[in-house]
Amino acid sequence: MSKQIVPHQTEAPLPPSNLRAEQATLGAMLLSEQDALVGLQKLEAADFYREAHQQIFAAMKAVSAAGELVNLITVNAALKQDGVSENAGGAAYLMALMNEVGGAAETPGYANIVRDRSLRRRMIAFGADVQEKATDNSADAGALMAETVTGALGLADRSGSAKTAAVTTGWEQDNEMLHAAIDQPFGVTPARSGIPALDALTGGYGGMYLIVMMSEQKSGKTSFSVQTALASAEQFAKQDEDNPQRVLVIPLEEGRDSWVRMACCWLSWMDTMLSLPGRSHDRQKAKIHEQIDAGHGKLLNLPITIAEGVRTTDEVITAIQVEQHRGDLGLIVVDYLQRLSAGDKERESLTQTARALQQASEDTRTPLLLSSQMSWNDATNTPLTYGSRGATFDASLVMSIKRDTDADTKQKKDSGVIKCQWARSIKEFGEVAFWVDYSAGGHYLRPEEEHDQSQHGTRMRVERDDGGPPQDH
Repeated sequence: MSKQIVPHQTEAPLPPSNLRAEQATLGAMLLSEQDALVGLQKLEAADFYREAHQQIFAAMKAVSAAGELVNLITVNAALKQDGVSENAGGAAYLMALMNEVGGAAETPGYANIVRDRSLRRRMIAFGADVQEKATDNSADAGALMAETVTGALGLADRSGSAKTAAVTTGWEQDNEMLHAAIDQPFGVTPARSGIPALDALTGGYGGMYLIVMMSEQKSGKTSFSVQTALASAEQFAKQDEDNPQRVLVIPLEEGRDSWVRMACCWLSWMDTMLSLPGRSHDRQKAKIHEQIDAGHGKLLNLPITIAEGVRTTDEVITAIQVEQHRGDLGLIVVDYLQRLSAGDKERESLTQTARALQQASEDTRTPLLLSSQMSWNDATNTPLTYGSRGATFDASLVMSIKRDTDADTKQKKDSGVIKCQWARSIKEFGEVAFWVDYSAGGHYLRPEEEHDQSQHGTRMRVERDDGGPPQDH
């Protein structure tokens, strides 16, 4: 960081701070949308020591909450609107922060330094306050001890939100929450799987938090999550046309492009394979273009937000928090858990991730569908969870997908069962049979709705229309 933007240093010792880290963090947030999300999740305005930096960060948070991208233009406008642009250094200082910032890979490290110094300042202030109260003989020592312990817990918590309160505190909000739940229409809630037999047993996902769907590889986790997102979004749109709840999709497995393609096929009941490059014959193209346009048109009218470029747990949590600020979320879909594993201690990492997602679901009061990989014990007919102990322990509902297997070829069929493995808020249920029609966009249907697949092929093996060799998937 060049000297021209380093604030004047006085001889008096400063409280714990690192202005270089503050500048680098803010500069990276102005340059990168992803770094802005990380910074907004990790930090608060009060974490910055310099007042100008507090104002700049507060402006960034306001810009993000308004649904705009954090950049030089939007942040400078927010500073002007708040009347603090001159004190914060104006556009010139924002430009200097951007021009002098280090590599993007260093940004999380700088943010951690900023947070660390902030915690140290709070500890000093907290200790001074305790000391002052302890020297005041009029204070009751027992009450002061209880207050000190509670305050220390608040410091230990990142957000400073750990606290105790009498049951009468916030009683109006509690009362409103209780009666709002009772006033919901009788029947399946809008957040649902879209599988009638399953929804009849669960009542939908309303009122739940973490919902885990486990399966082996290539057993339909992604198709299930796509159907859940779209079926729920359709219900949200019907429930409130002007201001519907939204579905936040975080497609870690497929990515945005692939998820949009699958969604369009599901909405138009179109064979997903025909939407891939080289899978449609010339005589089919006009009809397929028409079907894709129809599905895309429906998708554009649904209240769905798709997260892009999300790779870490912190970024997932940030995306959830940002979208909650932008409007009411009705469902969060994360596909899938193992994509968020880190380092050699994978099981420990996944457990921590599942718990973080559970907390995010509770904080936003939004059901979160999390796909998770597993293997299957054929001897006991039970799933062997793969790094999801934390998820299954904390979840409101845990289910598994078990695909049928052809006895001769050992290939998975497009039929199987969904089974309840754990339920906290509803009665546990048995198996729900299904059949997935991949020739119609991957819809989960009742077994009796299965028809002759020879005209369409299956997920595992699709015949090319031009007579070429079959393609395995």
